[in-house]
Amino acid sequence: MPGSLLRPSCLQTGDHVALLSPASPPRDPSMVSRAQTRLQALGFQVHSGRTARQRQGYLAGPDRARSSDLERAFTSPQIKGVFCTRGGYGVSRLLEHLDLDRLRRHPKVLVGFSDLTLLHLALQKVGLVSFWGPMPGASTGISDWSWKWLQRAVFSSQPLGKIPAVGGQTLRSGQTSGRMTGGTLSLLAASLGAPYEVRTRNRIVFLEDIGEEPYRIDRMLTQLLAAGKLKDAAGIVLGKFTDCEPRKTRPSFWLREVLIDRLRPLGVPVYSGLPVGHIANQVTLPYGVKARMDARAKTLEILEAGVR
Repeated sequence: MPGSLLRPSCLQTGDHVALLSPASPPRDPSMVSRAQTRLQALGFQVHSGRTARQRQGYLAGPDRARSSDLERAFTSPQIKGVFCTRGGYGVSRLLEHLDLDRLRRHPKVLVGFSDLTLLHLALQKVGLVSFWGPMPGASTGISDWSWKWLQRAVFSSQPLGKIPAVGGQTLRSGQTSGRMTGGTLSLLAASLGAPYEVRTRNRIVFLEDIGEEPYRIDRMLTQLLAAGKLKDAAGIVLGKFTDCEPRKTRPSFWLREVLIDRLRPLGVPVYSGLPVGHIANQVTLPYGVKARMDARAKTLEILEAGVR
């Protein structure tokens, strides 16, 4: 990451924002209209990208078209923020066509999760803050609870502050601090060897996923560990692992057993219950900013603002 962290300007009610589909298209084309309506209800003037409604197999249009959509939104002086309709698959394909330095010269608030993990990692590499947060075209949408946290993250130049856990448990107690990174576990594992490979040294890493059985979670954590990741992290915070318990067709460990087995030996603070993931109510997290965690108290405190 470059020495200086570049923060986008905070959003305001009435701002023009872009609604893009950098990965997969919404499952139902009408979801784009509903997403646009939701953002308008939140006070934005919405401009849908050219590929927002396109469908090319499991992609929302050709790679270069989705990449151009993103660059166009960032370089437009009218657009102040970018919201992604949904994740799915496809961000890794457009990154090779994306001029990251150009995006850095035109910092904008960008919000998304799941497959957008890879875009967040790429932007983090060039020192640009982006935001893990709810997507209006995903099945989870933007709940009122999520909207309150999103407002706090992108409408104010004050630090987000302390985020308490929702349930969860302490896997290894301790306090630590570091810059934020992380995302969907399967995407973090998929980043290995790529130019935007996740960097975990001295960072607080948050993890979540959906639809992965415990042996697959085990495999991905083991892959990261074998690549030297997580061992050098300051701490690890676990979000919601949705539908990740074992099926009944084979013998298995429980998810909790896998997480304890793979993460507790690292010797860094670890706790679960962070409200992020493929869930209806989730917090918005800025990438790259300084944070502090207390695994015993199960709190994550964001110490720096993600916007200016």
